Amino acid sequence: MLLKTIQVFTIRGFGSVASFLVTLVLSHVTTPERVGVFMISLAVMHVLGGVATIGSQTALIKVVASNVDKPWTRINQDQSFVIKAVSLLSVLVMVLFLFFPEYIAKLIGEEAMSEILSLVSFGVFLVAMIQVLAALLIGKQKPIFGTLVQNVISQVFFIVVCLIASFNGLELNSSQLLVIYLSGLFISLVSGGLFWFSDERAMFIYNSQIHPELRNSVSALFIILLMGLCVQWAGQFASARFLDAKSIAYFSVAQRTALLASFVLIAVNLVVVPKIAAEFSKGRLEEVDRLSLTSSRLMVALAIPVLIIMLLFPEFLMGLFGTDYKVAAESLQVMAVGQFINVITGSVGYLLNVTGHERDMRNVVILSGVLAVILAFTFTYLFGILGAAYATAIALASQNLIAAWMVKKRLGFNTLNIFRRLDVHQ
Repeated sequence: MLLKTIQVFTIRGFGSVASFLVTLVLSHVTTPERVGVFMISLAVMHVLGGVATIGSQTALIKVVASNVDKPWTRINQDQSFVIKAVSLLSVLVMVLFLFFPEYIAKLIGEEAMSEILSLVSFGVFLVAMIQVLAALLIGKQKPIFGTLVQNVISQVFFIVVCLIASFNGLELNSSQLLVIYLSGLFISLVSGGLFWFSDERAMFIYNSQIHPELRNSVSALFIILLMGLCVQWAGQFASARFLDAKSIAYFSVAQRTALLASFVLIAVNLVVVPKIAAEFSKGRLEEVDRLSLTSSRLMVALAIPVLIIMLLFPEFLMGLFGTDYKVAAESLQVMAVGQFINVITGSVGYLLNVTGHERDMRNVVILSGVLAVILAFTFTYLFGILGAAYATAIALASQNLIAAWMVKKRLGFNTLNIFRRLDVHQ
């Protein structure tokens, strides 16, 4: 597991650095106002794209990991149904965005988005399908391919094209930036499809029906997904409602930079979650505990240096994007602490989801999601960018701490206690 984690850590680390570079390149090829519009467009794409997946990612990881060594009838039925559901929901979003762009842009709080919502609607479909394909690959214990599809290919393409444009003296507007980003997503989607369907066992079943187990799992996971999106993106939507485009850019850049503190969590999860699902399906609870402890220790050790840098040098980091962005230095510190709490609690969300406790995780995220929305809109209105940062950090920390308590209650071990010893009989 350690060897594969190092491999995935390298790829995921490259993806996280690429995400940082995307933001860095953006800040130097266009104005903060255009960065703000582009960032809120990305937020809409990822929120609605997540909704379009109907919360199926974790369920697909669990299904594939548990059935990969068996005939693929169940895997093909479930992935085919999810692909059809994603396509249908994405088409509905496209129709709404094409016919009511002014109303939707006004609802978001950025009327300048009305001209690019048709592009955003296509991005919703691309994001959703990429999430599904990445989940299938991760469940198959191909985390490197999953990471490339989910996080690397599109961002590298975006960086390269933007740098070429910059070297040729072109200043890109929000629409052009979005077209470049969507092109990268399309390449990622095609790559993911090739990675998955190159396996002769994988096939699309047109008349597939939802499996009862998948339906029960998704019914809880969809709420988890929806509330999780609230925790992640409420700050940006509150910024769009109450602040100007520049402030949206400053907050978004600080938030994306703070995510570097938690990329280790994502990298380790890509390796450990399918293993946890497989071990739990075989009734090996002691191995679930062992995997959780090993991964938690690894995540904390790797995340501490990143947190220290963000706490000690926030102005330097934000200054890399431009002098104007230094105004969000304190926001970076606040959100970095929130992300670190996310890391030290371990893979608590996945632990609950893949061990049959989706309803517990659903209840946790309902609480944290509602808290995130209330805090984001209240604090942003009262305190601006810093208020949005505190709201995001508090909601994220609360969600993971409560989930850690729930893991202790249901599975019997404390993910926060990385110094615990496993029982001798284990």
